[in-house]
Amino acid sequence: MATKRQSAADVRSERGLISLKKAAALVDVDRKTILHWIDAGLLQGYKLNGSMWRVNLHEVLALVHPVTISDTDGAA
Repeated sequence: MATKRQSAADVRSERGLISLKKAAALVDVDRKTILHWIDAGLLQGYKLNGSMWRVNLHEVLALVHPVTISDTDGAA
């Protein structure tokens, strides 16, 4: 029985790892914001080959929450 060799891209997609550029575009922030979130411990960052950063797609999405604004929230 032959086993299929997985490419690095296949492994990354299985783990849900995406580039900082894609993560930033997904949540409409700058790439530097993603790096700040990693530095602040809000997001786990992974370095590939010592220079390419990746983050988990699901962790990025977990940082983004819908906000409902009601009329009673603001000052009159």
